[in-house]
Amino acid sequence: MGDMLAGRVAVVTGGGRGIGRGVARALAAAGAKVVVNDYGVAVDGRAPSGGPAFDVVAEIERDGGVAVASPDSVAEWEGAGRIVGTALSRFGRIDILVTCAGILRDRMVFNMSEEEWD
Repeated sequence: MGDMLAGRVAVVTGGGRGIGRGVARALAAAGAKVVVNDYGVAVDGRAPSGGPAFDVVAEIERDGGVAVASPDSVAEWEGAGRIVGTALSRFGRIDILVTCAGILRDRMVFNMSEEEWD
């Protein structure tokens, strides 16, 4: 484990898979305490499962890092509040926020409609 981010607390939304998983692990490897947030839904946005967040936390801890899972949805005000609350109650602060949460279907940012953003 590195120490460049020692004493820092990071929240990574979408941290259970893909780029977010890599970001969460890299932040932990650099010494940050990480809140791994992932609602864990399928590609169609259904069937939430906190599994991916807990899996990444286990990987970080196995490598000697410190992390906590947050299986809440960033799409809901209350869920976002719980994500922040998890960081504050567990680690007392937030220094870094990385937002990787999202589901890429067959669309790219430049050709999405306003309704798809909702």
